[in-house]
Amino acid sequence: MSTWGRRFLSIIVGVVLALSCLLGGCHTAKDEITVYMPDGAPSVALAKMMANDTDGDGITYKVVAPMPDLIKSKVTSQNAENNADICILPVLDAVNLLGMEDKYQLLGVVTHGNLYFIAKDGVCGDGDFLLGLVGKTVGVLQIANVPGLTLKSVLLERGIAYQEVAAVKDKAADKVNLFGITGAADVGAVQGVDVYLIAEPAVSAKVNAPLGFSIVGDLQSLYGGENGYPQAVVVAKKSLIEKNETFVKEFMRSLSTSAAWLSTANGESVAAAVHAHLEDKDYTSMLVGSVLTKETLLRCGARFVSATQSKTEILAYLERIRSVDSGKTGTVSDAFFCSLDI
Repeated sequence: MSTWGRRFLSIIVGVVLALSCLLGGCHTAKDEITVYMPDGAPSVALAKMMANDTDGDGITYKVVAPMPDLIKSKVTSQNAENNADICILPVLDAVNLLGMEDKYQLLGVVTHGNLYFIAKDGVCGDGDFLLGLVGKTVGVLQIANVPGLTLKSVLLERGIAYQEVAAVKDKAADKVNLFGITGAADVGAVQGVDVYLIAEPAVSAKVNAPLGFSIVGDLQSLYGGENGYPQAVVVAKKSLIEKNETFVKEFMRSLSTSAAWLSTANGESVAAAVHAHLEDKDYTSMLVGSVLTKETLLRCGARFVSATQSKTEILAYLERIRSVDSGKTGTVSDAFFCSLDI
């Protein structure tokens, strides 16, 4: 073939490839839809989706360490291209960071609470659980965020006095004393803490360890019965929703299927799916297959409810949090709630 012929063929091939990309037939790394979530119950909720992940499906799942500032950074970059297309966030972070902007919309609730009280036998007595906490010190995970604020709202509803203490020695005999802990590693390590409020699956890990702890209370039930409260929500870029409504609806359906799958899932399979999608390979996931029994997976509270179905629940939750501390949650626009349903 002549030089001119080769050049002509190259031009034709280039045009064909360009047209293919425009028509959606070309896939590059830049086209990947990124989905970020913190390790723990949110990653458990998406485990089936990650287990079915393939290189050519156009989605990249990333699991990050469960540090509030880390997951928040995935939606707050000034360069929108660096932000997650889809992200799982604690409900208060989603509202406070994104609720009055037009960059993201809330697709629905992913987890409805996975917080449980653990203590050693005999600590809480046999009477009313909340009244039994009066005079005791409760070590609370993320005391300034959803766990601590939800517990405070429950105590406030019951008219039970509480106080935050900077040191265990400062406890009062006539109040529930709330002491902030950094994570499950603090359980049993702080002298003077009577009860701990931590999240599954760390709850099961501590109960299964030879430390003498057992589950003594369920914050979800104390908050409001079987449905719990909106703990973690999923948000998506508004531009993604507008440009690819079909994909977003299918993603929402997959969230619902993934949560339902946990009722029959094998713990090892759940852990393996999460471990395979860790963003930081030096980070060790909290999920251990042997700990993820059917009961533990159920206590993770994974259940997807779309924004159209959960909006009332979310707004009611925000009001309860405002009753505890009006500065902890701002207003949220109606436009923040995605109108798509499944």
